[in-house]
Formats: sequence, C-alpha cells, structure tokens
Amino acid sequence: MATKSATSEGRIGSLANPKSVPLTFQEDRRSVYWVDRLPPTAGPHGTTEIIASARVQELAKHRTPNQHGWRGDRPTPIWGVSEGAQRADAGPRLVSLSQHKEPHPRYLFDRTAYMTMPLIQVNEGAKNATSTERLGMLCRPKDRRDRDKFGVISLETSWGQYNPVSPAAKSAQCTSHVESLAEPKKYHPRFAGEKPVQWSVDESALKAIANLRLQQLSRPRSRTMIKDDYDPYKVPMAARRAHATPRIEELCLPIPRKVRPKKVV
Repeated sequence: MATKSATSEGRIGSLANPKSVPLTFQEDRRSVYWVDRLPPTAGPHGTTEIIASARVQELAKHRTPNQHGWRGDRPTPIWGVSEGAQRADAGPRLVSLSQHKEPHPRYLFDRTAYMTMPLIQVNEGAKNATSTERLGMLCRPKDRRDRDKFGVISLETSWGQYNPVSPAAKSAQCTSHVESLAEPKKYHPRFAGEKPVQWSVDESALKAIANLRLQQLSRPRSRTMIKDDYDPYKVPMAARRAHATPRIEELCLPIPRKVRPKKVV
C-alpha cells in the first residue's frame, strides 16, 4: 500500500508541474499600442534608404530585346526578295493548299434584289392576282384614334384586343367592408415623423454658454498627455471594491419567460 501511494503521489506531482514553455515561444504584446522597438528613421538625405541585394538588383533590370534571340517587327512592308524565292516553283501540295475553300454543293446564295435576273422571275399568276377583302383589311395601317377609343391607350393589349370596362362595373357600389379595407392605415397616435432639416432654435440654446467642465471635455486630447507606461489591462482599486446597485442586479437577471427548468432524470 505504501509503494502504491508513493507511486500515485509521484504521478500526481508530475501532472501538477506546469507545462514548459518552448524556446521559440514569443509572448504577445500587452496592447496594440505597445512599442517593441523604435520605428525606422529617415537617412541623412531625409529619405528612407533601402539596401537591395545583388539578386534583387538583377531581377530589377529590364529585359533586353536580343537576350533570347527576339526579332522585332519589320520596319516597312516592302523588302527585297531573294533570287531563289523569285524563281521557285510551287509543288502540287502547295498549289492545292493555296486554293480557296469551295462552298457546299447544296448551298444556295442569297437572292439579289434586282428582278431582271433570270433566276428571279415572277410568274403570270402572281402578276395578275387580286387580293381578297380580308387581305386588304390586314394590309391597312392601324389608326391611332381607333386604338385610343376610350382615351386610354392601355385598354388595348399587345395582341390588339380591347378590354373595355363593363357597364355593370361602372355602376357597381362597394360595401361598407370594402370601403373600410380601402382606407389607408393610420399612424400610431404616438408616432413622430422625421424631423425636418431646418428647425427653429430657441433663444436659450442660442445664448447658452458652456461651463468649464464641458469645455474641458470638448477639448481634443493632446499627444503630450499620452502615457507611455499606460497598462490597459490593469484594473484600478476602485473598480475592484465596487458594489453593484440593486437596479444593476435586477437588470442582470435573465428574463423569466426565457428561463427553462432543468429536466430531472
């Protein structure tokens, strides 16, 4: 039993030791305003001096045109042709590749607008044809007065059908319930509309003089008042000894309707 207790105490003692911090551990800054080192200053000429390595200087150089055998465009479209190119004979394969592509055998080209061509001839039946009464009516353009029969063009749909209002709908009388539903919704009695952009200022506000405390609060904070050794995580003694008022304790309580009792198993 003594050996077992000694073993358990040794195990508990090893587990109770704090975890060792790695050698590469870097502690977080206490605040975003904490300055670990001084900011870089300007050089002797008043500008920041950057020392680039040899590799960075090599990469910063621009590429030369003849670095990889690149040749620019010809300065002019006219240049001399060699004697061999002038006396060269094209082979059968080159001649076949130089031929333009023929259209499909069943391809039909667009007809020309001239009627004198032999391909476009109007037969005698079409020349002597007489249009019917229905065709003449459809060929006639619409009169805007016919479309605006009732003074409103929207009565005609996109398909040319008129939708006039029936006489029964014109002489219909709505019920009291329909009238109540047609009334606009009223605002709340305590509703206050938006404040206008311009409003009158009372005399007391125009002649008001700010007290000393208000002037101190309205003055911007100067940089000479900033403390370098300020610790934002330090809790003052007054805050440690503070006691909440009954009202604050009442506000901290959860809402009773949202509190659910725990289930007893």
